[in-house]
Amino acid sequence: MCSPKWSDAAFTLDDVRAAVADVAERSFFAMVDPCDDEQVLEASPYESWFSAAVRFDDGSGAGQIVCTLPQPLADRLFDAFSGREPGEPLPEAERLDLVGELTNMICGACLTRGARERTFSLSKPAVASVPAPAGGVAGSRLLMTINEYPFVVDVRAETVVPAVSA
Repeated sequence: MCSPKWSDAAFTLDDVRAAVADVAERSFFAMVDPCDDEQVLEASPYESWFSAAVRFDDGSGAGQIVCTLPQPLADRLFDAFSGREPGEPLPEAERLDLVGELTNMICGACLTRGARERTFSLSKPAVASVPAPAGGVAGSRLLMTINEYPFVVDVRAETVVPAVSA
């Protein structure tokens, strides 16, 4: 496998931005704003963070979308999505399910925007409690705010190199 140029990928970073805004606004009644300053992450007061990864693959191209967000944002999005009253206890398993479903929805929206004519397999979201994100990762990173909380999307796209016949 190798890293493609973004023009060869299933979707663009603009597709990712639009997908995050669409999912957040339509499904979670949340406001998304751009934020390019990585210092927002360094100054973040949140100790508890969650991350979910969803892989996509259509045989000729593959990749992964990883969304990372602090616990207070996960809780608020859960409230908006489920109708739970703020302040009610939220079991950890339900919080993790919400972070996974959010990432799954964003990945699907990206692929729908950028690659309508292709059929992708999506993995089950892999969700975990993680340390606060720092610095960029291999691939491309988008930093946004959702309801004024930091929200990070890391995108890794790959192309599958065909096997060489002997």
